[in-house]
Amino acid sequence: MNHPRFLDNPASKQNTQQQNFSLAFLHQMLNGISDPIFVKDRQHCWVLLNDTYCDFVGHSREELIGKSDYDFFTQAEADVFREKDELIFTANITNESQDLFTDAQGITHLISTKKSCFEDETGNKFLVGSIRDIILQSKVSKVLAVTGRVTDTTDLMETLEELQVVEEELRQQKEELAIARETTELEHRRYQDLFDLAPDAYLVTDVGGIIKEANDVSAALLSVRQNYLIGKPFILFIAEPDRQTFITKLANLQQVQDGEVHLKSQEGTVFPASIKMVAMYDSQGQQVGWRWLLRDISEQQAMLRDIYDELRLRQQAEKNLHRMNAVLQAQQEASIDGILIIDENLTVTSFNQKFSQLWQIPAAILETRDDRQLLRWVLDQLVNPDEFMAKVKYLYQHPEESSRDEIFLKSGKIFERYSAPVRGQQGAGDEISPLEDYYGRIWYYRDITEYKQAEAELRTSQQRLALLIEQTPLAIIEWNTNFEVQTWNRAAERIFGYTTEEMLGNRFEIIVPENVKKHVNEIITALLTQRGGSFSVNDNITKDGRTIVGEWYNNPLVAPNGQVIGIASMVLDITERKRAEEEQQKFVALVENSSDFIGIASMEGQVVYVNPAGLKMVGLSSLEAAKTKSLDDFHSPEAFAELKEQITPLMIQHGFWQGEFRHRHFQTGIEIPTDCSLFMVKHPETGEPFCRVAVARDITERKQAKEALLKSEAQLRQQAQELKKAFYELQHTQTHLIQTEKMSSLGQLVAGVAHEINNPVNFIYGNLNPAKEYTQDLLSLLQLYQSHYPEPVLEIQDFADQIELDFLKLDFPQIINSMKVGADRIREIVLSLRTFSRLDEAEMKAVDIHEGIDSTLMILQNRLKANDQRPTIEIIKEYAKLPLVECYAGQLNQVFMNILTNAIDALEESFVICPILWENARKVEQMTSPQIRIRTQLQKPNQVIIGIADNGLGIPKEVKKQLFDPFFTTKPIGKGTGMGLAISYQIITERHGGSLECISQPGQGAEFAIKIPLIQDMSA
Repeated sequence: MNHPRFLDNPASKQNTQQQNFSLAFLHQMLNGISDPIFVKDRQHCWVLLNDTYCDFVGHSREELIGKSDYDFFTQAEADVFREKDELIFTANITNESQDLFTDAQGITHLISTKKSCFEDETGNKFLVGSIRDIILQSKVSKVLAVTGRVTDTTDLMETLEELQVVEEELRQQKEELAIARETTELEHRRYQDLFDLAPDAYLVTDVGGIIKEANDVSAALLSVRQNYLIGKPFILFIAEPDRQTFITKLANLQQVQDGEVHLKSQEGTVFPASIKMVAMYDSQGQQVGWRWLLRDISEQQAMLRDIYDELRLRQQAEKNLHRMNAVLQAQQEASIDGILIIDENLTVTSFNQKFSQLWQIPAAILETRDDRQLLRWVLDQLVNPDEFMAKVKYLYQHPEESSRDEIFLKSGKIFERYSAPVRGQQGAGDEISPLEDYYGRIWYYRDITEYKQAEAELRTSQQRLALLIEQTPLAIIEWNTNFEVQTWNRAAERIFGYTTEEMLGNRFEIIVPENVKKHVNEIITALLTQRGGSFSVNDNITKDGRTIVGEWYNNPLVAPNGQVIGIASMVLDITERKRAEEEQQKFVALVENSSDFIGIASMEGQVVYVNPAGLKMVGLSSLEAAKTKSLDDFHSPEAFAELKEQITPLMIQHGFWQGEFRHRHFQTGIEIPTDCSLFMVKHPETGEPFCRVAVARDITERKQAKEALLKSEAQLRQQAQELKKAFYELQHTQTHLIQTEKMSSLGQLVAGVAHEINNPVNFIYGNLNPAKEYTQDLLSLLQLYQSHYPEPVLEIQDFADQIELDFLKLDFPQIINSMKVGADRIREIVLSLRTFSRLDEAEMKAVDIHEGIDSTLMILQNRLKANDQRPTIEIIKEYAKLPLVECYAGQLNQVFMNILTNAIDALEESFVICPILWENARKVEQMTSPQIRIRTQLQKPNQVIIGIADNGLGIPKEVKKQLFDPFFTTKPIGKGTGMGLAISYQIITERHGGSLECISQPGQGAEFAIKIPLIQDMSA
């Protein structure tokens, strides 16, 4: 019944007793009125009702408060009520009307309703209404039904009686209307009294704005006499800045208008005022004037500004408080710790989800928020509940103390527990000091089980790292800031020949030759000044005086304070790799020493390189002179036009062009006929051409010889065939010689390495079993001593603790076993190297093909491992049951090596050209799991088939045609010589009388099929 906006006001808030008295008096007064009384708010909902109104509509007060007409009346009736109520709200006028009304029992009443608008001090509007029941619908219906019933003669008397009743009722209605007229006159007089005594300025003007009536308040507001206002235009009292706007608004004014305007008094004072204008109409509906209600709102606006400022500050403070609470709650939930907050009454005030998850506490216990129940649940899970409880009691008895400890659970988990008191804080900035107020205690729990396990694993990992440093093939050296050796592992002993005892404390100069000491000093200076790590390739001296090439990786060891405390170096002996690179440079020399013209130009035609033979052919003195020329300078205008318009388009279309062409001699200007090959070099990643290459041979003499050939064509053709055959044989002979030399060097190197490793490994392997037996004997003896002398002297007991005797007894046999596993692995590698080299099987001999393949895979094992560009290459072996095969085993192993190396290169190239993310690579099956499939098959009656297939990108048809040609390669310069497959083809076809075939489709991988006889035909 009590609506807060209708009843609330500042004065009532200051005096609660007076407010209660006023409300009680208001309710008693309203319930004492016989007419139904109601009050609605601006949303047309009932906020105040008397008992008579509730009885009239047939619903209780609780059902009606907060509801509107649409909740109880028909749509049509509710629309009428709302329309009239809205007019009263907007026009701020009093209205009296007659309406039809249907109560809760379905009975329709003709009612007279009087409504007026009321506005409280805060500006909230309310509608106050009273109702008087004029006539029931049943009585009206009786009058309307008379005509129909009079036609029935038998009921005439009854009808006359009813008419008399209706007449009596109408007479009573007439008397009531007379009373209503008297009431209206009283209301008019009351209106005049309200007009004169109204607290606000009240004016009445005609349509043109001429003042006709004015009360005393309006005269006082404008600082004039009341009579002075009569007949004056109201516009004169509008301040000049608002006058034109007000005139425009007045021209478009509707029935009711609210607004604000600045008024100007007779004294010249300008002040803000609220203004309400209501149109007045005569009985014919013509507008006859305006009613004006004016109020000085200077103090109201100032008060509103103060209220707004205070409200804004309060809202900001509440917003900051909500934000702070949200941040604290989010921090609590985001914490990796379980958090529990207990107040000073030992009641749970807050906890996060992590806390309940750590202790697996049922929701029923959490809802009680009882610290004692939580303790009982927790104690059941602890290994030592008494110690836990004692700590809790102590902290509650000493609220000023904090605590941190570890607790152990029966489940094997370990929690770290931290507790601190919660106290009030005062002060600001850095001067916060704790108050004496104690608000409870906060507990933090963190599951450190994995941390403890990781700590143990770290200790184990450190032990493994020490073993790794000792067993890695890389030399690992640690230096102090004076570059004196602090750590020297076994690989360093092997590479440099010095033992750890010999090198500890020595400076680096002992392994550095004189000619590189200056360079090494520069590296040292950079490392000690923290200019980052360094990489260098240096010559080094071994203990036996040999010069080796070392690849050094150096990094400064920097303490947390930024000071360099040492240097860590890793060294790899790359002497053999350097020698291999020198061998590759020999192939580059072939280009330099070629007798043909070899030139390279950019795609724009700028000369980049011409070999010495080419410079001599065209009459240029040096490469620098050639670089100043463009492509058109090497040809006559006619020849260059032919090159540009005919040859270049064909080269771009097919990738190469070959035929006779003409070059110009720069000294004589004579055109030189050449046999020319043109092709473009494409970028390995983008596939875009970035330069063009020309290989040309001076065929002047050939041209001259051609004229002679016309005289004896048959003879010269025969000679040409013989020359071609001789050239082919020469080319194959050259290939064979190169291969023979490489295989000999490689075989000797592999055999030498295998032999040198085999001797010390056999020595180690032969002593492992006795060492193991001795170890067991010593441990057994120690066990006997411990059983017969369980209480040794103090010195022995201290020494046993110092060397961790129990751990040593467990770990020492495992070390012996690890050494045996390592020795077995080295023996397997040596056996694979010897099998691969086959120095003792240079002649044709019956061998196990599978051993040769496995030894080759063993050597290539490092390349099969995963790297940052691809996963591990899977080897799938499909070996058939084969007898021993007669072959040149060493040469056949080289064929396996060449084909497997090319397969690995093809798989790596597939991942470079098609960089598909591994996790999304299921669309391209062959790219997700790189594979090499090796199969062997016995094909009767006398043939063995070896197939080596990969699932890479495959080989294009045009490349497959030249696959076995000498010096043909698709790899970048410096990564392939083009000799591997040509030599392999020669070994299979010529040395073994077999065949080597490539089966491939682009996008479907490639397979190399080797077919050789099981038993060679020695007569052939």
